[in-house]
Amino acid sequence: MTASIAIFGNLTIDDLVYADGSTRWAVPGGGAIYAAFGSAIWTEPVNIVAPLGADYPTEILDRRFDLSRCTAIPRTLRNWGLYEDDGTRHFVSRSATRNWLEFSPTPRDAWSGRQSAAHIGPLPYQIAIALATELRKAETRTISLDLDDHDLTGRVDLDKTLDLIRQADLFLPSLQDARAIFPGSDPLDALHHLRSAAPAVALIAIKCGSQGVLAHAADAPHWVHVPTVPVEVADTTGAGDAFCGGALAGFAHNGDPVESVLAGSVSASFCVEGLGLAGLLAATADEAQARLSALRPRVAFKPF
Repeated sequence: MTASIAIFGNLTIDDLVYADGSTRWAVPGGGAIYAAFGSAIWTEPVNIVAPLGADYPTEILDRRFDLSRCTAIPRTLRNWGLYEDDGTRHFVSRSATRNWLEFSPTPRDAWSGRQSAAHIGPLPYQIAIALATELRKAETRTISLDLDDHDLTGRVDLDKTLDLIRQADLFLPSLQDARAIFPGSDPLDALHHLRSAAPAVALIAIKCGSQGVLAHAADAPHWVHVPTVPVEVADTTGAGDAFCGGALAGFAHNGDPVESVLAGSVSASFCVEGLGLAGLLAATADEAQARLSALRPRVAFKPF
């Protein structure tokens, strides 16, 4: 697959506390990094567009990405990442880096280079909506979107959130995010609600962790369930972001919503196989194609 892809988001260093009490300290990551790796399995070049702290270990990126559009800043956003037994996660910025705006790209970064496709990762609403507007002005053909958990904490501004969702071609929320928008919904109900609210979005795909992905393409008579790739899970950190990057790359290649979800699912499968970025670093094109071929016949289509 070939497409010029830009990933807009954050770079972070995370201190992780898992449900079993185990911890991992000072883990380099950030949604932009995982999404970029998810895309790079399928296409090059991939640009990362995010503020880049002087303390971020760029050597882990294995020279795979164009970082020329990253703005240099003194230090990296640092978070606590807290994992629950049910798979939900909560990320809390440490006090010294609590102003997330300082660690996010700006709308003018849409013009710092050219891209045929762009992913807007979890960013403060005001940045995400303005960035989507500028990306359209910059003739970006395909935009995918994941939401900011901070904006979905407490009482959700439904109108504002839906305005943002409608700017995307691919809306790729987690089940946790979908339930924050439509409380009490099961995955399929949430998919119906989202489609009713955003009928023109080309693909809506809800990431349901170990239960796979529920998706619907605009005007399609069916919804789709794509199961997970059967791999041994070591760490789920970043899997949703890797899915987004893979899905965008797949859609940018041929515009097929189902193939997009398949590509995202394969990217996520590599992510969960290792701690941190290890699984994505070990991914190969041949294995990605093998997983794609094995997953394709497992897709289920059901009336919408």
